[in-house]
Amino acid sequence: MRNELIVQPELADLVRLTKSIDKGFPKHVQLSKALLAAIEAGHWKAGDKLPPEVVLARLTPFSLGTIQRALRALVDEGILIRRQGSGTFVTGTRKAVAAPWHCRFYADDGKGFLPVFPKVISRRKIRERGPWSDYLQHKGDNIIRIDRRMSINHEFIVFSKFYLNADHFGGMLKKTVAELDGVNFKTILEQEFGSPVMSIAQTATVMRFKDVICRACRINTGSTGLFLQSVASTLRGRNIYYQEFFVPPTSRRLMLSDHYDVDEL
Repeated sequence: MRNELIVQPELADLVRLTKSIDKGFPKHVQLSKALLAAIEAGHWKAGDKLPPEVVLARLTPFSLGTIQRALRALVDEGILIRRQGSGTFVTGTRKAVAAPWHCRFYADDGKGFLPVFPKVISRRKIRERGPWSDYLQHKGDNIIRIDRRMSINHEFIVFSKFYLNADHFGGMLKKTVAELDGVNFKTILEQEFGSPVMSIAQTATVMRFKDVICRACRINTGSTGLFLQSVASTLRGRNIYYQEFFVPPTSRRLMLSDHYDVDEL
C-alpha cells in the first residue's frame, strides 16, 4: 500500500478528502464529492486516467460496489468517461447552470440554493401526444423533446423532459449537444430566439415512478417521488415550453410556487 501511495500521491489526497465530506450523505455520494474535489484541486486534470477500481477500493474506506456507483454517477454527469479496455478518464469539471428557475433546492444555510448541473442525454422530434400537446400547438411531429439528467449538488439526480414547438424553435435541433449541455435553456430562448420567459405556472404530484424513470434517477425500482409540471410563457401569454421533472426522495427542501414572475427571480 505504501508503494502505491508513493507512486500515486493523489490517492493520499483522495483519502484525506473523503474524511472531510459530510458523513450524512450516502457513501457513493461521499466518494463522488471527494473525486470531484480532487479533480477541481488539480490532482487529476482533463485527460488523466483514474486508478483502477480495485486500487481505489484498496486505498479508500469504500467497497468496490460503492466505487463503481460513484464513478457511474460521474460518468452520467459527463465529468468522467469510460473507454473500453483502457479505463476511466477525466473529461473536465462542469459549471453549474446560471440562475436556474427550476430545481431550486435550498442549501444548508436555508437561504441560498444548491448548484444544478444539467446534462443532455437525448434530443429528438416526437409525434406522440401528451400534456404538452395542448400547450404547444402540437401537430404531427412538430414537438422537440430534450431529456436531461440534472445533478443537484452531485447528491441526487432529477430527470427532466423539456418540450418545445419545432415550428418556432427548430434551431434547437441544429445545435450540438455540447452547445446545449450544462446551459440554461431560458437564456438561449431569450437571446437567440427572442422569446423571454416572463412567467411559469407549476404543479406538483406525488407518484410512484415508472421503472425507466427510476433508472434515469439512479434510484430503486418502485420508488415514489415528486412529479412536477411547468409551463413557461411570454408576457403576452404565449406558451414557450412545457417541462416535466421527476424528483427522487430527498430531505432537501425545494422552492416551489404555483406561479413565478420574472421580477421575483
